[in-house]
Amino acid sequence: MKREPDFFPLTYVMNPGRMITDPCGKKAPPAAIKSWKEGICLTTGNRRLQSVDAMKALAILTVVFYHLMAPCAVHTVLRHIIDPMLILFFFCSGYFHKPGRRTPGENIRIRLKTTMVPFIKYSLLFWFIGSVWMVTAGTETVMEALWCLRNFFGGCIWNRVIQNWFGWEYHSLGKRYFFLADFWFLPAMLFAGILFFLIADKVLSSRKKTTLCAAACLAVTGILLAFHIDLPYNIHLVPFWAAFILLGAFAGQKKLFGHPPLSGAKGWGLSLLLLAAGITLAMFKPEVPNLFRGHFPEDEVVSMLLTTAASLLIICGLGMVCRLAEIKGFRMKELAWLGSHSLTVYLWHMFFAWIICMITGTSIGYPDNADAGLVFRSVLLSFGCLVLSVLCAVVTDKIKARRS
Repeated sequence: MKREPDFFPLTYVMNPGRMITDPCGKKAPPAAIKSWKEGICLTTGNRRLQSVDAMKALAILTVVFYHLMAPCAVHTVLRHIIDPMLILFFFCSGYFHKPGRRTPGENIRIRLKTTMVPFIKYSLLFWFIGSVWMVTAGTETVMEALWCLRNFFGGCIWNRVIQNWFGWEYHSLGKRYFFLADFWFLPAMLFAGILFFLIADKVLSSRKKTTLCAAACLAVTGILLAFHIDLPYNIHLVPFWAAFILLGAFAGQKKLFGHPPLSGAKGWGLSLLLLAAGITLAMFKPEVPNLFRGHFPEDEVVSMLLTTAASLLIICGLGMVCRLAEIKGFRMKELAWLGSHSLTVYLWHMFFAWIICMITGTSIGYPDNADAGLVFRSVLLSFGCLVLSVLCAVVTDKIKARRS
């Protein structure tokens, strides 16, 4: 059987009969139709940019090792740059947006399907497996398991759960259910996407409008943070996330990472300089702001501005590094594949960490003064969970291929 190519040029169109065809009227192959509908056919010539997916791969690697590594020098760096790396996912989700391809309502329906379906499906699956395990082992009662489910759906995207990570709301979710704690990302992507789709087509045609709109979104969040206004479901942070989706969409429209401003030694020097500047700025923040937990410590507005500046520098630097590596001929296929499956890895890695901890009787609640042996075991745990998550992505791909 002839295999379809991995990359498709942006020559497919939707005819009046709502059939996706090439310019000659020939029906597009199934893989191209799927790519066209999902808006992921970002190309330079006839190739999809692998550098953007490689950026997402590096971001998900940062997330996995940040979650599972014991305190050490490397983890300290990861702890400071985790927010910019999470912001990168919002930026990349906008990078693939094609203005005018679909109406805002159609885009919102697709975003609802791609965020809330896995949110409900995987959270219920993980909760059920975890509850059966713990009830059978006698460490949890049936009522406690049901109470955890109620707290999860009633509070996992409620700002108090995210803010008071080590407070009573976290304990009401249950420390034994820590693998459910990171599901906040999917509702955050949904809410930010809704705001983005409502304004994107109106401003993306102009650099000035895009810049002013992104600045206005950041200003709204800054004002709410300055007055310590915490809205339900972290709505006060939605404009911040939407601003980075908007900036990503504008960067994709201008093919920011398709054609680096400099090449050769100058290009590498500039990209590494931007990356180093972003990491340094993140390291010099007075406290580690955790915007994704719903608040900033101490001076919220200053911390938000520092996070914004560090994120932009890291994203630009990392994007140039990945694109220059792709141009240079470095093998990017595996890294790009990991980036395109980053959501699967994100959803599964903490669940596998929980399973390993339950089997071995250990915990990822490491002490601050972890010794070298504990750090080494935590690195092995991180690699193990990463490999298992990748295997889940491979199996999921095969299941989808059979169904199609």
